[in-house]
Amino acid sequence: MFINGIPFMMTTSRAKHSGTAEMIKNEKITTIMMSLKQIINTYHRRGFKIRHVQAVGQFVSTRTHIQPMGIILNITGQDKNVPE
Repeated sequence: MFINGIPFMMTTSRAKHSGTAEMIKNEKITTIMMSLKQIINTYHRRGFKIRHVQAVGQFVSTRTHIQPMGIILNITGQDKNVPE
């Protein structure tokens, strides 16, 4: 998500019905993965296990990074948004 041209990593949890928002400096894969790992670790510390991530097409390059964590990545179709 962008607010005034500034990128944010936005998440929503189906199980907890809550979300997170984090400003990120850019949309590079290293930045996205650092933010995603922080979010996953936050959920793990609270006793939740992330099994699936639904994301827009921009996140397809994260698949090789999160599969070793046992997380399945589902990408939306072109010009579609994640339902939640």
